[in-house]
Amino acid sequence: MSAGVTPGFAPAIATGGARSQATRDHLRIVIALEALVPTLWLAWVVIHREPLPLADLRSAALVTTVFCLAVIGIVIYVQRLQLLSFPVLFLGVTFLFTCSPLILYQFQGDQAFSAFEIVDIPAILVAMPVVMLAFSSFLVGSMLVRVPAEDEEARRASSDEAPEPRVRALRHVAIALYVVSALLIIGFTLSGSALTFAFEGGHQGFHGAKRVGQLSQLVGVAMSRLLPWSLLILAATSRNRRSRIAAAILVVPFVVVMFSTGDRGNALAATATIASGLYLVGARIGWRRTLVLLAVIAFLIPTVLNLRRVPISQWTPQSFTAAATNNINGTPAYGQTILGGFLFSMSSSYQTLMATVNVVPQQTPYHYGSDYLSSTIVAIPFRSILLPSLSVTVRDLPPSQWVLLYLHPGRTAGPGYLQLAEAYLQFGAIGVVGLYLLLGWGLIRLWRFVSSRRWNAQTLAFGLIAMSEMLIWVRNSSSLEARALSWGWLIVYVVPLVLTRRRRSLAPVRAAPATEGGVPT
Repeated sequence: MSAGVTPGFAPAIATGGARSQATRDHLRIVIALEALVPTLWLAWVVIHREPLPLADLRSAALVTTVFCLAVIGIVIYVQRLQLLSFPVLFLGVTFLFTCSPLILYQFQGDQAFSAFEIVDIPAILVAMPVVMLAFSSFLVGSMLVRVPAEDEEARRASSDEAPEPRVRALRHVAIALYVVSALLIIGFTLSGSALTFAFEGGHQGFHGAKRVGQLSQLVGVAMSRLLPWSLLILAATSRNRRSRIAAAILVVPFVVVMFSTGDRGNALAATATIASGLYLVGARIGWRRTLVLLAVIAFLIPTVLNLRRVPISQWTPQSFTAAATNNINGTPAYGQTILGGFLFSMSSSYQTLMATVNVVPQQTPYHYGSDYLSSTIVAIPFRSILLPSLSVTVRDLPPSQWVLLYLHPGRTAGPGYLQLAEAYLQFGAIGVVGLYLLLGWGLIRLWRFVSSRRWNAQTLAFGLIAMSEMLIWVRNSSSLEARALSWGWLIVYVVPLVLTRRRRSLAPVRAAPATEGGVPT
């Protein structure tokens, strides 16, 4: 018995902890059962393609927004989650991409949809129950995970084993990936490719060159995958304050490179996930620093979107000021306030959901999981070598291109897609309930797993890679997540294992010293 605690109080403390745990479990079960009611009702509404039974668009938008915010608050409170936890990051990003135009509508009316190629008010109304169904399903799934007691969580999180050879090998792999990616970007830029396209033509010039094949695939993979993944692995393998600071510093060149090409999604998703990883390995990131980080991300989202119209060669302090205040002519957020510019820049993906619910299943049948299957096939490592020999073909019209034919025929690039719209496109209401029920349960379980086993660097690194791509998947198709799981598994688990075994096989075997009469010679 520790000093200062009398034996008579020990049973009381244990009883109090057990009682508190029972209360939390009871609350979780009650909320799960109560959440089933709106989930089933919303599923019925979505199946029958009906809007919310409210008088007008403004009321429906307000109810949808408040409902989704309430779900986020309940999940945080019941599951005792930090702002940088995986479930909160996912819910926050999903909320912004689905509810930003609805919030903006409260202030600006129909002007909130001015960036849409097509504005279909009935379809916008029908899409709102789909958004609410996703959040309600996530709530039910999250309540299926038991909340660990505080003493149990602290005891499990305090485990800290010495670095293993595979962990050291994994960190060396991350450093090598970062260095190789940097050399590729610098080398191709000096040769007139890579960032040269952005320097001369901005976002349009860079991605235009990428679409027509002028940009090497090595550079594309290095910028979009290898560079952010190396930083995620470095964050997961940081064992002390010095290594955590080094990982944070290395994020800056990555963010600068991605912003120079106009790629805000990859950079910001990776940055938020890296911060989550550093928090898990012991960095002091409280709620104040978290709010500052989130505020910076919110500020950068419209700023980078506005800078897409300005080539790097024309960047000046005046252009940065104009971008930050939404005063660059020709941009979607031109003339907006800072808050309006942020919400406006997050709103375009909602139109993919609007278009999807408008044509499916009346004009176009459900895809019945074909897009998920094709994403899995696309993610097979070395598929370009394996699949042709097996005569396997992959459907060459991803959801983002499918919806583009409806929104803007003839356009080569659209607003991306939306994870929620993709789920509806596959199986309708059943697809939405199934995916977000699984995500609610899975992300809570994943967070509990990595936060209670922070010493397992490989598990944390793989979880960070999966989570970073999950945040990008919110406004994209499932192929991103499938690639992350397959290639991330190879990088995090297979490559360090091969390197460790090779090092052992190459290690010289020490011969026993020669002796003479029992005395070493």
